[in-house]
Amino acid sequence: MDGIDVNAEMIRRGAAWVYRKYAKDQFLFQLETQAKQEKRGLWNLPESERIPPWEWRHPKNVSPSNITPSQSGGKFICAEKRTCRQMASCAEAHFYLEHCGVSSLDGNHDGTPCSRLCR
Repeated sequence: MDGIDVNAEMIRRGAAWVYRKYAKDQFLFQLETQAKQEKRGLWNLPESERIPPWEWRHPKNVSPSNITPSQSGGKFICAEKRTCRQMASCAEAHFYLEHCGVSSLDGNHDGTPCSRLCR
C-alpha cells in the first residue's frame, strides 16, 4: 500500500505502542497520545491488562532463583501469565505481583492486583 506509514497507522488505531528506545519521529508520540485520549484499541483495555511488549518479553525480577517452595507454598510458580484474565484466584494474582514482578497486574498502583478479582 503506497503512501501509508504502517507504524503510524498501528499507533493511531491503538494497536501498538511507540517503541521509545528507537522512536525519532515526534509525530508517533502525538498519535499515541491521541489514541490514549480517545481510548482506541489497547487504550480501551483496563490498565492492568495493557502490557507493553518490552515488559512482556522481559518481566522484572523473574528468574527461578527468585522463587522458592516456601514462597510459593508449592502452589504457584512464575510462568508466562501477564494479565488478570489469566489468574485463577486473587492469591495467584498476589503471587505474580509480589514474587514474579508483574507490576501491570496492579493498574491503579494501590498494592492490590486485579481489582475485580481481589475485591
